[in-house]
Amino acid sequence: MDMELTGLVGQIVTRQDLARFVAALAEAAESAESLDWENTTLPSFLEALAASIDSMDNAFRNRGETVPEQPSWQLVGQMLYTATTYE
Repeated sequence: MDMELTGLVGQIVTRQDLARFVAALAEAAESAESLDWENTTLPSFLEALAASIDSMDNAFRNRGETVPEQPSWQLVGQMLYTATTYE
């Protein structure tokens, strides 16, 4: 499922794509696949989401990428996916 989620993140273009991704993320969270996640509870997930958003500029810079001025639907999906394993 993790590879499937990674692939789905890359396909997010529209709001509807993001909605499908969030539904797949919810399904993964209920399955045994979520055991690979670092943040399996809502509080830990939300804390990781906040921390990863806060450090996002550094992540872009470390990869040599420009920090986006406005988030895309795909970036929102990437933020949600990152929060599953962000420490």
